[in-house]
Amino acid sequence: MKILVLSDTHGITYDAERIVKKYEKNIVLCVHLGDLVKDAVYLQNKFPNLKFEIVRGNNDFTKDFPTEKIIEVGGKKILITHGHMYSVKSTYELIVNHAKALKVDAVFFGHTHQQEEFYSDNILFLNPGSLALSRDGSRSYAIAEVTAFGVVAYLEKV
Repeated sequence: MKILVLSDTHGITYDAERIVKKYEKNIVLCVHLGDLVKDAVYLQNKFPNLKFEIVRGNNDFTKDFPTEKIIEVGGKKILITHGHMYSVKSTYELIVNHAKALKVDAVFFGHTHQQEEFYSDNILFLNPGSLALSRDGSRSYAIAEVTAFGVVAYLEKV
């Protein structure tokens, strides 16, 4: 089961729309990690047959979406959050400890505008980077695949 993971589109939806269209038949879900949720709502309306999960970020001023949630895909628990509530620009300690306490299999987060994946205590931590305002040189997104053995990530560049 594949999941498209997007974050930090910041009102620039051209690449996001193109990427969702590319993967829509091969994914079970599209996750948008905030900044801006209005972009995710636009994509959700554009692709009504695709399931979306959306959380808000530090630049989202609506209360219509949570700052985090746990979703279950293929029997695996995944925490989705923008990341700003856990100071991910300066440390991963808070988000790692939170994930361990929640006993999740994976964490998807954004906020840093830099693509990254790492494991801590067999928990996948995945940041798809930014499709609009990259801070690591390449606009990016990720595909996560839920398998019987866990959640694995594929980092992609635009």
